[in-house]
Amino acid sequence: DWRSLIMKNLLMAAVLIASTWKQTFASTSMTEENQKDIAEIARILRETVQPDLDELTTKHNQLVENAIAVIDKSLEYVDKFTEDLKTHLETRISAVDENAISNFELLEKTTGDMLTAFKDTMVTNLNNINTKSEEEHNEIIAWTHQRAHLHEDLLKTRVTACAYDHGHFGAGPVTYDSRDGGYIEDSVSIRIYNNTDIKPEEVLDRETGIFKVPEHGAGEYLFTFTVTIDSFDQKLSPSAYFFMKNDVKIEGTKIYANVGFSKNHDRVPGSRTILLKLEENDKVSVTQELETDVQDYQISFCGALLHLEKASESPGGLYADATAPQFPSGTEADQDAWEYEMPEFKTTTIEPFDYESNRNAKESIVGQTNILEEAKIESLKAEAEEWNKTNWP
Repeated sequence: DWRSLIMKNLLMAAVLIASTWKQTFASTSMTEENQKDIAEIARILRETVQPDLDELTTKHNQLVENAIAVIDKSLEYVDKFTEDLKTHLETRISAVDENAISNFELLEKTTGDMLTAFKDTMVTNLNNINTKSEEEHNEIIAWTHQRAHLHEDLLKTRVTACAYDHGHFGAGPVTYDSRDGGYIEDSVSIRIYNNTDIKPEEVLDRETGIFKVPEHGAGEYLFTFTVTIDSFDQKLSPSAYFFMKNDVKIEGTKIYANVGFSKNHDRVPGSRTILLKLEENDKVSVTQELETDVQDYQISFCGALLHLEKASESPGGLYADATAPQFPSGTEADQDAWEYEMPEFKTTTIEPFDYESNRNAKESIVGQTNILEEAKIESLKAEAEEWNKTNWP
């Protein structure tokens, strides 16, 4: 490069000077020739080396000035870029902070509102459930109460009646309506469900001797008839008693006696107990079917309900029917819906940092990249000189 070329020329000049001096002191005959060499060297130094050094100094100073200018502009560009970037970041960060604070405040408010709405909805739904449960609870209690009443009515139902008389004479229905007859004390107890207004004669009529099943009184009944038969004094035939159901003789229920050997030893006690399944308004009585000429004594007739048919068929009635529309059943209470409303958060747009405001400064710096080319020395005058002494004139 040009620096090494300058140094090469300076070294060659110093060598020539030293050689000339050596020759001068060595031989006086070389004086004229040496003087010419010295003059030539002086000319070369003056006409070629000196201008090259002057141009080199000028170019060097120009390079330094240009470099300083570029450095100043670069520093100015960097400072401006840094300041603008700082302003951009501060603005963006401030916007992000403001949006974040605003969003957190919105989230806090929305969360509070949603929790309040959720609580109110839960309270409303719980109140609805409580009200619905209370209503259904009361319905179940009322339903159960009604069913229990039916069971109680079944358990309280009773039909018992006993009648007696001094005696019976001749063929035909046995009655208990003489002045010596009546109802056996404490034997009459009639109650169908809650109906206690049924009179004894409506069940066991002493005048007719008929036991009539009351309304709603169908079921299984026990009947007992007792009599003391006078079997010896009869000139015709001893008595023969039968139970009757709806005026039809019940076979197998005959009471008969023909024992006795004297007027004082001819009275035979007889008794028959039967069970009958009866419907409402069925009639049961006792009849004596033979013509007699002697009275029988101490007759009594009892009828008692053992088992109410209703108790076996449907003791709970409608209240035991699970398919009935009124049968208590659980239903869902009205429930209000609750939905979370998502808040609308603000978004922050991060704009890219496009450093266009200082484009001119950047282009100015880029334009200074030719300062080295400007400082370059295209050619040196010393390059054109013939440095070989043998070639000198």
